Amino acid sequence: MSEAEKKGVLDVLTEKQLHYIVARMCEPGSQIISYDLKPACEEGLAGFLGEHFRMTLCVNESNFVRKIHLFVKIVPTRNKPKADFIEQNQFFKKEALVFQLLEHIQEVNCVKPWCTKAVIHNEKMLVMPDLSIHGYKTCSSQTYFDRNHVFVSATSLARFHAAFANYFTKRNQQKPDFLEENGLIIEQEFSDSQWLLCAAKVTYNILIEFSSKAKHYPADLEEKLAQLYIQGYASLKNNGDTLNLVIHKDLWANNILFQYKNDVPINAVLIDFQLSTYAPPAFDLMSLLYLTTSNEFRDRYESEVLQTYYGVFSENLDDATKRRLQDLKYDFEGFLTWCKKARMFGMAQASATLPCVCMDPEVGKSTFDNPDTYMERLTENRFKPVVEHARENIQYRLKLLEVSEEFVGKYVLGM
Repeated sequence: MSEAEKKGVLDVLTEKQLHYIVARMCEPGSQIISYDLKPACEEGLAGFLGEHFRMTLCVNESNFVRKIHLFVKIVPTRNKPKADFIEQNQFFKKEALVFQLLEHIQEVNCVKPWCTKAVIHNEKMLVMPDLSIHGYKTCSSQTYFDRNHVFVSATSLARFHAAFANYFTKRNQQKPDFLEENGLIIEQEFSDSQWLLCAAKVTYNILIEFSSKAKHYPADLEEKLAQLYIQGYASLKNNGDTLNLVIHKDLWANNILFQYKNDVPINAVLIDFQLSTYAPPAFDLMSLLYLTTSNEFRDRYESEVLQTYYGVFSENLDDATKRRLQDLKYDFEGFLTWCKKARMFGMAQASATLPCVCMDPEVGKSTFDNPDTYMERLTENRFKPVVEHARENIQYRLKLLEVSEEFVGKYVLGM
């Protein structure tokens, strides 16, 4: 390795951190031979809240050369406005808290894991095994999930929720003050959210320019959308009279890794817990459905997805948690009631998120990773690049139209 390459690695991870990784993952006495670092994604963005890398460590372990493959996420070094935004909202610190909790609840030798362990997790960095080496990969965010991908995702999500439900049952018996100790995991207020006001403007402009139904929409549509988006997000909170647990909250395509056998998905792993919060689990399921599936799919399969999710969730609960859920009257009917309550959030989140994450990768990078325009795109004006891309990309345009028209039909027109 050249000195320049070595310096590039050490700009991301220190020598001390490299040796800590080896100590955590290898036999005692193992020595680093070499290391290699490259961007996680050659084109576009690997994610919206960090810089992402893949790293290979070559290690001498018991006289054999072993390669350790890692995925590294750091606070951006080349986009100061993005770095400031991440640090102000403590996204890395929140994710570190979730990984700290996961160390206590995830099965170490689970055949089909629903998450991965982190080797390093703090307010500046996340380092975890690179699952792509084991055949895991994401689906394109520009297309919808098919039935197999949805059911595998819902199964892993159910196991994730059940594990946290069991964890909180045990923890509350010992220390019932989790939220006091971990206030970071509580959802923020959205009453004056510039993100949502900007999202409403995006939806309004997409509908006005491209929807054949626009003539039926009220003149104050943008204002109504802003109010409804805030209302939908405000419903995502700790509700004391039902089951609450740590939920993922951000289940778009890039945050789910799939493992395949003969091109059929057989397992899903959830990643990127930077937006996690404490709320009823139905909000995650509605988020998954509206961020990854079409209206046609939901009409045909939603009931089956909900039944499958609840069945897997129930099968993975311990006896103490089952008794706790009985006391909370959280049975299948109670779960369905919460799915209805969470639907507005799921649709609002999809309407706000899909215009950003479903762009062509290169267009997304130029739109949302330019330091000169980052905060403007985030909180003030992103409708112009979204509308421009929608004019050029029919698949993108139709995906945005579908969820926007559904939201307006249900919550503005009351259809």
